[in-house]
Amino acid sequence: MGTTIRTFTATVMLAAAIMLPGPAPASAAADVHRGDCGPYRLSDDRVCLMAARGTQRNSWRVTVDLHIHHQRGHDWVFAAGLVGTGGHVWLGRRHAGRTRMLGRITAEGEAIVSQGQYHSMYDGPGRRARACGDAKGGQLRVCTAWH
Repeated sequence: MGTTIRTFTATVMLAAAIMLPGPAPASAAADVHRGDCGPYRLSDDRVCLMAARGTQRNSWRVTVDLHIHHQRGHDWVFAAGLVGTGGHVWLGRRHAGRTRMLGRITAEGEAIVSQGQYHSMYDGPGRRARACGDAKGGQLRVCTAWH
């Protein structure tokens, strides 16, 4: 009798799991917040773009900044981020119809800089750039808007 009840209960639970719709998967774009850098803006930034994904309360949050400064008559960019240990920060560059990932760095602590201010990337006419990052294992991937 006990085996029959366990089998019946397992069958009902399995049928309910199959028939009941699960929660709809959240769109990756829906939980990304984009804007300016706010307090993370540097004094020599001409423009600073930010993107964040995740929540701070459970420590699963990835934040990246695209810092754009004007030097020698052109824009130069670098990426910085708070991605947690094992996360990554990189620059995306779009030029002549091609998009490339540049300067991908793995964080050994909470924060990381990709293509640092002294090795920033040229962002002149015909080129666009964005900062991207993710948490360890490629989770919570986020990118700023293109500049």
